[in-house]
Amino acid sequence: MKNAFLLFITIAFIYSCKSDDNPTNLDCSLVLCAAADNNLYIELINPENDESLLDESIEASSIEILDEQNNEVSFGIEQYSTVTYVKVPVSIETFGSKSFLVNFEGGNPFTISFDTSFSEGGECCGPYTLVENVEVDNFSHDLIELSQLPLFITIYIPQP
Repeated sequence: MKNAFLLFITIAFIYSCKSDDNPTNLDCSLVLCAAADNNLYIELINPENDESLLDESIEASSIEILDEQNNEVSFGIEQYSTVTYVKVPVSIETFGSKSFLVNFEGGNPFTISFDTSFSEGGECCGPYTLVENVEVDNFSHDLIELSQLPLFITIYIPQP
């Protein structure tokens, strides 16, 4: 349900930023642009009951996230309606390959990797960070397929 809702919002956003045939009379005052959100949102789910592991068994203080240079990344825990996410900032100082190794007490680490690039956006909206080639190792996952950040990934982690 949430995937369909986010897909609908994304499609509405794309069509609202579509330019018309007469760019000299461009009026952006009525265009609703998505705010740039350069974050990765990770939802950790028990596949047996679809419950959030952040509410059940994984302590946020036991999570460690490293970037592609093995630097520790500060992250936050955010709640949107009934979903709890690990919110990881994605650096846009440089574009290209990005990866995050996620480790937590009592579980197997996993890596999320993807490629980023710069997009100026349209006449009214932008700039944005584009995302492609998203991969997750060690666990099954669902991805909300957006072409730009933010990136939402649900990771299914079986419990012992």
